[in-house]
Amino acid sequence: MLVLVVLLLSLAAADALTAFPPKFQVGKLNGDVVVKCDTSEPWVTWTLDGDPEPMAELVVEGRTLTIRGLDQPATGNYSCWAGPVLLDTTYVVVSDAREEGVNVSCQAESYRGSFHCFWSWPHSAVFRARLTRSDGSSGEWVPVSGHRGRFSAGFTDPSFCPFAEELHPLQLQLEGLSDTSYLNFSVHFFIRDIVRPDPPQELTVQRRGEQLHLTWAPPASWPLPKSYFALLYRLQYELPNGTQAFRYVEGAEELELQEQAQRVRISCRDPYANPAWSPWSAWKVIGAARR
Repeated sequence: MLVLVVLLLSLAAADALTAFPPKFQVGKLNGDVVVKCDTSEPWVTWTLDGDPEPMAELVVEGRTLTIRGLDQPATGNYSCWAGPVLLDTTYVVVSDAREEGVNVSCQAESYRGSFHCFWSWPHSAVFRARLTRSDGSSGEWVPVSGHRGRFSAGFTDPSFCPFAEELHPLQLQLEGLSDTSYLNFSVHFFIRDIVRPDPPQELTVQRRGEQLHLTWAPPASWPLPKSYFALLYRLQYELPNGTQAFRYVEGAEELELQEQAQRVRISCRDPYANPAWSPWSAWKVIGAARR
């Protein structure tokens, strides 16, 4: 089962959405929506965002409310009451099919089954997300953090086996909710296609006569053993005349460099898949040779 963080639900006092409401209902534009009050009371009264006379065509039958011809002015928080006592609330929104406006990017540091996903949405909204695997099992909804239209969520799947071949992609399901509309879409991907390692660490340079001896270590987040989870390293170094050059090393963590480099840095990636290179390490400045 996917280990995911529990979503905290809340509504601001002014009915502006800050997180997914505990209960919501999605209707089609200009369609009818039936809302039920979860109570044993035979007769109730209704309000929309606290207004007992909303600008919407409503039909009340006992504990059931029918909204005729749902449009954006008729969306919002419908509450049922027994006198002054609040019984139940349902947030009603219009379905939004603009999936093409969302570009989701996911990234994993290694093959440990953890990764983050990022996307943007131009309108004010709250999101939640969950994973669905090839066997049909789904995880819990994950809370999504957002700021100024940019959103992100983290996932961990402890059943993911880094030694097994991925035969089926994961599916990430996203739900977005604004004050008036609802968005629902999915993206599919393999972990092997989104891996981007952290930078290599512990880059050191020693002079050995006219040569430079470079050593480094794989990222701390990269899985072991090294013989199975090999890395391709890319070294960039700068010569005294400002020219920059590259050297590539696979399956080793040291290099003899003949050139008189002034500084050097390093990145890495999985040599067997085709994911992105890691970010560069910080430049390592090399002192001048003693005469």
